[in-house]
Formats: sequence, structure tokens, C-alpha cells
Amino acid sequence: MRKYKVNEYFFDSLNEKSAYWLGFLYADGYVRMKDGKSGEMKVKLKDTDKNHIQKFLLDIESDAPIKCGTDNKSKFCSVSVNSNYMVKKLFTLGCMEKKTQKIRLPNIPTKFMGSFIRGYFDGDGSISKNKKRPNSFTVSICSNKKFNEDVVKYLGYGKIYEDKNFSVIKINKIEDVKKFRDFIYYKPHGLLDRKKEVFNQINNNFKRDYTKTKNKKKYKLTNPYNLTIVIDNLKLFCDDNNLKYSTMSNLSRGIGKTNKGWKCEILK
Repeated sequence: MRKYKVNEYFFDSLNEKSAYWLGFLYADGYVRMKDGKSGEMKVKLKDTDKNHIQKFLLDIESDAPIKCGTDNKSKFCSVSVNSNYMVKKLFTLGCMEKKTQKIRLPNIPTKFMGSFIRGYFDGDGSISKNKKRPNSFTVSICSNKKFNEDVVKYLGYGKIYEDKNFSVIKINKIEDVKKFRDFIYYKPHGLLDRKKEVFNQINNNFKRDYTKTKNKKKYKLTNPYNLTIVIDNLKLFCDDNNLKYSTMSNLSRGIGKTNKGWKCEILK
């Protein structure tokens, strides 16, 4: 007889709710068949996120107890739910044992992908605010290389930075950060409140005033007709003349040769 109840069929049909928790388990869950015959699903978070475990248990209709303690001086809370059926179902959905280097973006209906990625982001992602620049934020998502390549391909933006054992997606452009926010919170059933609160700080109407940039540099630009001008706002000039700012900035540092026939150098 089952000691604690659970809706074993929770992941049988994907919806906004189950897709979110599938993504979360991909990132921060632990699933296994103990001794090849006893299914266990475990979630362990820092103690300040205990309420998120409570949300999980509420959605899967489980009364399994939450246990809290200290691990290497860090306070945590965790829950274990036992169900052969549920664990086997998670395996078929790509959430497997020793999953870190194995997972790929699952083939699920497009309408639920925002919820899945929100769940994964809540587990292994972060958003930070740059205190030195107004309305500047960075979204990061950590996973294996192939999973992150799948995500970037699906989103159409973001850059991947690799380490030996993992890779990180970085989304820095404010317009892309806003697109990511609107995508994952389109139908926000289930979310980690503290991360959503950072997204809420984004000012949708903010326009950066590049004329107030400190320590302005002067640039000498040479156009395709060999005429030269001197400017002190490279970003604004590039926007006004349909030039790629990153390329022109690289030219000023001696990287590359021209951008649409233009040359650029920093005046000392």
C-alpha cells in the first residue's frame, strides 16, 4: 500500500502545468529506478525556495513530507516522491537518470514550450541586473552544449559560452531579454517568484541616452570615398547610418578591415 499519495498520471498529458514541472525536473530534479525496480523522484532546493516545493506537491496532488536540513553549511529543503509509473513516464519524456550531459530539448507541442523553458530556467537559469547601467539585464541558462544549442536554435537569439563540463546561454541585449520574458511568462502557471520579480524591474519604455556616456572616446571614420569625419558617439552614428556597431567597435580596436567600406579608429 502506498505510504503517501500522488497523482501518478500527472505527466500523461502535457499542459501548461505539467510542461512547466517537466522543465523544472529536467534542470533541478533527480529521477531514478532504485535497484531497477523502485521509482523515485526527488527535488532539493535551498530553504528559501521551500514554497516552490509546496507548489510542486500541490500540483501533483502529493502529501509527501518536505524535509529540511543543512548540507555543507547550506540550508536546504527536499522532497522524495515514489512512483514507478511516474518515473517511467518521465523517462519516456527525456528526463532520465544521470541526465546532466544527456538531456536534449524535448519534442513537445510548441504551445507548451514556453512553459517547459520557464521551468528549466527556474531550475538552472538566472537573471541579474547590471547595477552600473540603467535597464541592463543578463539572462543565463546552464546545461550541456547540445541542450543549449537546441534552446538557442528554438529561440533565435542568445550566445553560448562553453566550459569543460557545461555551457551557458547568455542573453544580454535588452530587446532579447524582453522577448525571452514575454515568451516564458505568456501563460505563467508555475514560476519561481524571486526570478519573476527581477524581470518585473525591466522598464519597457526605457531608451538609453548615449550622449551621457562617461569617458567618451573620439573616433576617426573614413567613408568608402576616403572622406574622414571625427565623432564622439559611435553607437548613435552606426544607428543613423545602418552600420553594425559591434563591427565598427572592433575596427576601432584593430580587429577587421572595413564595414561596408567604412574604416574606424580611436583618436588618442
